[in-house]
Amino acid sequence: MPDETEPLNESPDGPPAALRSGKRRKIALVSAGAFAALAVGLWSAREQIAANLIDRQLAQLGLPGRYRIEGIGADQQVLTNIVIGDPAHPDLTIARVEVRMAYGLLGPRIGQVLLDKPRLYGAYRQGHLSFGALDKLILSNAPSGTAPGLPDLDLRIIDGRALLETDFGRLAAKADGAGNLSGGFKGTLAAIMPGVTAAGCNGDRLSAFGAISVSGGKPRFAGPLRLAGFTCGKDLSAGPSVLALDATGDKDLGGATIKGKLDAGALAAPGLAAGHVMLGGELAFKLGELRGHVLSEAKGLRTAGLTAGTLGVDGDLDMKSGGQNLVFRGAVSGLDLARGAATERALAGAQASAEGTLAAPLLARIRSALAREERGSKLAGDIALRHEGARWSLVAPSAALRGGSGAALLSVSRLQVASEPDKLPTLTGNFVMAGADLPPITGRMEPGAGGRPALKLRMAEYRSGTDMLALPLLEVTQGPGGSLTFSGTALASGAIPSGAVRGLVLPIAGTISPRGDLALWQRCMTPSFTSLQLGAVTLDKRQLTVCPAGGRAIVQSGPRGVSAALGINALALSGRLGETPLVLNTGPVGLAWPGTLTVRGADIVLGPADTATRLKLANLVAQLGKDFSGTFDGVDAKLAAVPIDITGAAGDWRFAGGVLTLSGVRFAASDRFQPARFKTLAGEGAVLTLKDNRIVAEALLREPDSRREVLRVAVRHDLATARGHADLMVDALVFDEGKIVPGKVGGLQLRDLAPQFRGVIADADGTVRGKGVVDWTADKVTSSGSFGTDKFDFSAAFGPVKGLSGTLVFTDLIGMVTAPHQILHVASANPGIEVTDGVVDMELQPDQVVRINSGIWPFLGGTLRLAPGELRTTVNEPRRFRIEMDGIDASKFLERMELANLSATGVFDGHLPLEFDANGGRITGGELVSRPPGGTVSYVGALSYKDLSAMANFAFDALKSLDYSKMTIGMDGNLAGDVVTRVEFTGIKQGKAAKQNFITRQVARVPIRFNVNIHAPFYSLISSMNPQPPPGAFKGMPPGTFQPPASGVQPPASSPKP
Repeated sequence: MPDETEPLNESPDGPPAALRSGKRRKIALVSAGAFAALAVGLWSAREQIAANLIDRQLAQLGLPGRYRIEGIGADQQVLTNIVIGDPAHPDLTIARVEVRMAYGLLGPRIGQVLLDKPRLYGAYRQGHLSFGALDKLILSNAPSGTAPGLPDLDLRIIDGRALLETDFGRLAAKADGAGNLSGGFKGTLAAIMPGVTAAGCNGDRLSAFGAISVSGGKPRFAGPLRLAGFTCGKDLSAGPSVLALDATGDKDLGGATIKGKLDAGALAAPGLAAGHVMLGGELAFKLGELRGHVLSEAKGLRTAGLTAGTLGVDGDLDMKSGGQNLVFRGAVSGLDLARGAATERALAGAQASAEGTLAAPLLARIRSALAREERGSKLAGDIALRHEGARWSLVAPSAALRGGSGAALLSVSRLQVASEPDKLPTLTGNFVMAGADLPPITGRMEPGAGGRPALKLRMAEYRSGTDMLALPLLEVTQGPGGSLTFSGTALASGAIPSGAVRGLVLPIAGTISPRGDLALWQRCMTPSFTSLQLGAVTLDKRQLTVCPAGGRAIVQSGPRGVSAALGINALALSGRLGETPLVLNTGPVGLAWPGTLTVRGADIVLGPADTATRLKLANLVAQLGKDFSGTFDGVDAKLAAVPIDITGAAGDWRFAGGVLTLSGVRFAASDRFQPARFKTLAGEGAVLTLKDNRIVAEALLREPDSRREVLRVAVRHDLATARGHADLMVDALVFDEGKIVPGKVGGLQLRDLAPQFRGVIADADGTVRGKGVVDWTADKVTSSGSFGTDKFDFSAAFGPVKGLSGTLVFTDLIGMVTAPHQILHVASANPGIEVTDGVVDMELQPDQVVRINSGIWPFLGGTLRLAPGELRTTVNEPRRFRIEMDGIDASKFLERMELANLSATGVFDGHLPLEFDANGGRITGGELVSRPPGGTVSYVGALSYKDLSAMANFAFDALKSLDYSKMTIGMDGNLAGDVVTRVEFTGIKQGKAAKQNFITRQVARVPIRFNVNIHAPFYSLISSMNPQPPPGAFKGMPPGTFQPPASGVQPPASSPKP
């Protein structure tokens, strides 16, 4: 009898076998009495016989192990403590085995085996299942001559348990059952995996409980599998899931047929979520092949691009070579398909980004149509998927997405997508997009030249109001290696940023390499438009020729990003700015992105030719990036509405956030009128911004030689309405005499600002302050302002002026026209005789005419008036002034002249006409006349000569005291030369102080008339009236050289005779 250490596959030998052989040889000779002795011997050796029988049977099964025989009967053997495999790590242990023997013609065999508390240990590693030594029994690699499959063994299992170590976790199972393993076995199986780990994913508590049975040698399990939860990293998760499983193995255990239905809980993954997922079907698996019917359905499906109330696939699967070859044919269906959050965000973002362009209302129409059709939408179609190694293809013989209204939104037919290694997918088939308010698109994908796939796509006009987009034809062909070539035309009309385009025809031509690199417009293209509006600018119908630069496509996109390079030989555009005609011509235009934009020789003309506003630009350079910036130079601007020309402008510019900014601008501002009303001024540090069609600019203008600040300018202009406004501010314009050094601050005179003041006003000394405004529309310009001074000194043609003060109010500042009757105060003026505290009433009239209404000064007890007159500063003509004198006191006149040897009384009135031209100034017909009743005049000087005649002595004696009834003083001559002063006395008689005798009394009865002529340089003469005249009374006029005689004035009759 074997002990517990005896191997099960060892065969006993020794005397019992020899004894049996001897007994058999002698059986015929032994008596019947010996039969009883033989029976006794067999019974006593029953355990050894049973052991031999068990060992032989197990040896045939290839099962090494150890056992203990508890008891041997004729029909039953009891073994305990069975260990199969390595005792340290057994593959199977059984607490108790009862083997019931069965006898037949071929001898005894095992009839039924009862296993009490069997414990099975196995492993599933890298796709291979193993139970150690038991593999020879229960797997297909059975010993030679034995068919693979479950053995023909009547088995009963009580409290059987198994533990399977796998790559995914530890599996524990418990089984109870009874029946033949080759057919008829029935029982129950419960299994559990506390945790499942695979490919970085984790399952929580996987369990199974169901019925197990064997029929016809095929094992079967029927029951549910449950999974408490499932996660993959932080992103993928599934809720509680139940798989109703019915799996039947093949008889040879080389395959299985699986029926089941998986109801999964909520599923969440990156970009994917579902409220419920169902997988089901019936699959047969054997030798790496999988065939059967599968179906799947997801409810509450949400992806970034799509949502669906229900989306499912139902079809037949045929998979071979471990998944390397796969064919699936079935149908796809769905309900309530709608845009996903990402799709809606993309559409809404695109619409928001396109606001103000034709794309925005078109996108709004698409979104509105989708929103109406999504509820109740249905998807139905047939599909076939084929996968062979690295190649795959997807075919949809027909499929349609219908909206809630029942309209077919998208239909496809004969659609096939195929892919091969290192090539772009190929696409064939037809599709139609339609439905209310959706773009009408048709496409056909078919083999083209050389059998290569080609797509022809058309989109009929899609409109929203006045906005339209169409694709008459877009052809896409696939080249060798999977590259794509496309060409076609796009038509568009509608809004664009800050404007609108009508009748845009845009050629489309390009390629996409197998790597996905894009190249657009490798040759020159000719886009055209019927009209193009940009802000207030509307361009007429035009076709442009745009060419690539540097031997590359105009637009390229690849791993290094997007780049562009193009050139235009010249632009010749026409149109309107508002209602104003516009012509734009340029030289070469070049663009490189990222990089620079260059424009050469731009010429812009606004308005009719005779009243055009002209802008010229020599060079524009732009650095293109997130913001556009660069430099410009050689800009000339001539605005028809504003008669000031800007020339030579240069500076920096930047365009960002829809705002154009010019900074650091330098320019020259000059008067367009001829002759110019002011000299060219230098602008510097100017800043200009253009935003929403509104220009805001500021600049400082200086006199270029002295660098003296003249005025600050602030401009506001609306391009859409052609309305504008400018503030002109003169903070403190200082005039003084000084050495002018170019580039440095020096002296400043009126002639430095306005050429018409040369020869009219000099030696200016004072400060002018004021402010002006200019307003303009497309039709007219108005300007006004006020400028004044507290104290202004200068020299004029008629003499020096000091302390001029007052304010001029301009009603037309650009035209230099003031309101009538501007009042200026003059502290003093010296046209030969100094006058003080004067008031001048004047005005500036159109065409640079200075109108003198009046000028009045208190003078020598009377009044000196400047008669009304006009001074046309733009005309080279004589300048005429008329000075009128009223109530001049003769005694004060002589006192002012400091003529010590003359005294006189009387009151005079008169006038003094002055005339200035290129030859100098002159007095013509100047006259002073005494008022009635006249007055007296006395000569109290000494005679120069002693030997005079009696009549001469009489005359000088009479002059010592004369009464006159009328005195007339006449003046004529050149101011720079001799002026003849004629003095006439009438109604003369001797005065009371005259020397009298008989002769003089007789002569006095005779009427006497004195005529006195004085010849002297005028400026020398007036110097005698003002002993300290200011130097340079008029610029270029020489100071007088006449020195007044010490004895005063005497008539020429007393001059020496030759």
